[in-house]
Amino acid sequence: MTITTYMLPALYEQKKISTNEMEEIVRLLAQAPLLYDDGLSIRVEDFTEGVDMEIKHEVRPALVELYDLAVKACRQFPDPAAYEQLQDALGLQAEMWQEEVLDLASWMNWLKQVGAGQRALPEYDFASMLGTLPEGFMIHDFYDELRYQLEQNPSNTWAIQERDRLYAAMGAR
Repeated sequence: MTITTYMLPALYEQKKISTNEMEEIVRLLAQAPLLYDDGLSIRVEDFTEGVDMEIKHEVRPALVELYDLAVKACRQFPDPAAYEQLQDALGLQAEMWQEEVLDLASWMNWLKQVGAGQRALPEYDFASMLGTLPEGFMIHDFYDELRYQLEQNPSNTWAIQERDRLYAAMGAR
């Protein structure tokens, strides 16, 4: 799978965007969709207007590129339940980015594929995998459970395989 060259990762790599600015951009990428019940009405401006910093002229097109990919991904989920899964996935990806498991270019490529209908959100039968779970258990909770299992036993083959499978499904590695 080819990774497209995007403006924002290059600007970040060239230090034209600070780490704090990048964290704000990623925070908004994960949180702005939470303001909507489905993915049909969110707009690029909902992201860009929410950025809590001065946006340099040379950075604006890169932000629009990123947030346009996010909007297109959101549009693929008009159903509120499926959109909630996307929201959860975006939150997990933001955490994975902070942990340096998911790089921004790969994340943007994942958004592009989702937005084009070429990639589905990962699906799991959590109850059959883990037994009785609290209501609303989602992919981010599953990631936390896998990390807990690996903290308890770093050589847990099942947890390693599931974590690696989840990484791949979320665009990492």
